Amino acid sequence: MKNNTEKISNNSFFEIADNLIKKNQSFFCSRLPGSKKLSLSSGTITQINRSEIKENGIYVMPFNEKNLGFMLNPSLNYETIIEKNLNSITTNSLCVEDFVNSEDKENYSRSVKSLIKEIDNGKLSKIVFSKKITFNYSNSNCVSFFKNVLDLYKEAFCYLFFTPEEGVWMGASPELLFHKEKNSISTMALAGTKFNISSGWGDKEFSEQKIVQDEIIESLSPLCTSLSQGKTETVSAGEIQHLKTSFKGITQASTVKLVNALFPSSAIAGYPRKTALQLISKHESHKRSFYSGFLGACKSNSSSLFVNLRCISIRDKKISIYVGSGITKDSNPENEWIEILKKAETMLNVIF
Repeated sequence: MKNNTEKISNNSFFEIADNLIKKNQSFFCSRLPGSKKLSLSSGTITQINRSEIKENGIYVMPFNEKNLGFMLNPSLNYETIIEKNLNSITTNSLCVEDFVNSEDKENYSRSVKSLIKEIDNGKLSKIVFSKKITFNYSNSNCVSFFKNVLDLYKEAFCYLFFTPEEGVWMGASPELLFHKEKNSISTMALAGTKFNISSGWGDKEFSEQKIVQDEIIESLSPLCTSLSQGKTETVSAGEIQHLKTSFKGITQASTVKLVNALFPSSAIAGYPRKTALQLISKHESHKRSFYSGFLGACKSNSSSLFVNLRCISIRDKKISIYVGSGITKDSNPENEWIEILKKAETMLNVIF
């Protein structure tokens, strides 16, 4: 990865992004959580398997290990500092119910009930079940949408990725897969969801979180000479709140070994992993593609990868929103459907 980076104005930055899309040239644009620095890299893109991830490159990888992802080897790098909101966002009158119907709800609820039975039968303790909502939208101003993402979700990992093969993907992920600085690694257990800030957490949410915490300890301990766990806290992702527990450790493991250990976690797949993946394949009618995959930059001494949550894809004048919810023995199908709709609205707010 070349380190020569041109620092430019906000307007020039977004003009470059817009022109790259018009010219069908691949690029990756991102901003780290809580940062004002927005980076864009353009260059040679290669399709790769997960096992081919190296210490240098920008990666966009799918949920399914059998599918190919992308590695971008940058030749042009740009950077801008965002000091204020980029767009004037107004509250829209649309809600996600305008894009789903009663059949969608019935199918989702039926699958959730089946998955709860699998949990009750002892086959697994948790599974994440997702939904894809697609609608026609011909006037897709992708760069303007991305400005809304940046304005609305300042504490998330925000990205815009374009390649001719896949079209546009963008999102605002609250979930770090891991950050590695030399031999130090940090990661998080992020699970449980609530929408009412004044309400407390229930047994279902604490159970979800405990499963993810235990899995991280089980997966990382063999690779770390030390591993410490922080306190569980409530964090906000837009208008949604989650439970988060941070972990820090010391490791000599390569990026690929760490990915294989931590991905896909029970926060996006379920536990045990193998059973959850089988049931996801059986019950989900859509392909997740890059939703709940991972993406970010790897360098020789510093790598940051994030789980691709709260994301949309734009291709062939269609927009798809991807969302999911964690199913446990305490799940209620009606509540899970409401969670799906509310999570979808976080990205719907970006578009309208």
